[in-house]
Amino acid sequence: MFVNSHIATGYLAGKIAKQDSKWILLLIFSTVFPDIDGLWSNTVAGHHSILHAPIFWIFVLLIGTGIGKFRKDKIIEKTVLIIFIGSMLHLITDWLTARTVGIRWFFPFSETMYWIYPIQPEKGQIPIWDMVVAPYFPFYFENKVLAYGEVAINLIALGVFGKGYLKKK
Repeated sequence: MFVNSHIATGYLAGKIAKQDSKWILLLIFSTVFPDIDGLWSNTVAGHHSILHAPIFWIFVLLIGTGIGKFRKDKIIEKTVLIIFIGSMLHLITDWLTARTVGIRWFFPFSETMYWIYPIQPEKGQIPIWDMVVAPYFPFYFENKVLAYGEVAINLIALGVFGKGYLKKK
């Protein structure tokens, strides 16, 4: 999934959960954050580091919740929960829309990748910045269900945002 679509899913999840703006921003940030590993990866298919492993985020949740409970701080607990939800939303949407690499749901216990639609790892052996140009971009949109679904998520998010913006005016 492209970064803009992760942003859209985070925004929509926050709106559906009726969260305040500060929590929606944190949710958006946490839906994008797992892809920061793309900055140090050589390829699209190679960017799934530990940040794309659910067990990492489970540990973040457990440690953060423990700190929040120890300090009796509900804000820490909510912050960590939103970061966990956003990161898991990222992993779920990557899993649903995988084109070149799946999600290692059971890493580090298993290296097995999981995906819904058939993937083509060889198409992901390009630099991360080449995702938005041919031949990767047209390949990405070969699966019409996923392509139009991703476009729809972005349009819905823009519509919800625009409606809220106009309502405030």
